[in-house]
Amino acid sequence: MSDSRSQAHINNNQIYVLARDKSPTEVSLKSAEWAIITQVDGEKTVADVAAALALNTVESFVLFKGLLEKNLIELSGSKTVEEQYVPQSFFEVLKKEFIDVVGPVAPFIISDVIVEHEIKMDRLKKEMIPELIEVLSDEISDETKKVKFQQNMLNHMRGIS
Repeated sequence: MSDSRSQAHINNNQIYVLARDKSPTEVSLKSAEWAIITQVDGEKTVADVAAALALNTVESFVLFKGLLEKNLIELSGSKTVEEQYVPQSFFEVLKKEFIDVVGPVAPFIISDVIVEHEIKMDRLKKEMIPELIEVLSDEISDETKKVKFQQNMLNHMRGIS
């Protein structure tokens, strides 16, 4: 049975609280998950928690998603911020890096992913980059190449202001 909390899309501006109907002591948690649990207070955003724990965006999204799936946290709200979109130059870098690992079919795979996920390249929010990279990574069968692609893209993500 699926809970609506586990279906939420995570972004840096969201604010979470501990779930009232389930205790962290009821499940097995990794130390990084416990660290997030200690920071979730109904005031800090996902970005605030990530910064406090020195986590990158991808790591924090994965950890928050896991806690949502375990029904340990729930969305309390979000801070309103001016939308920030990915510059078009990012897509050129993405295409180049993806070609380096999967070859000449890369532009077709990227195009399919963009259509399938209804991504508007001129209006892709910065917090959606990890999800896009994750979906593209799933298309890479060689684990070494997959890790290389993710690391390279993480470095490029950090460069986006």
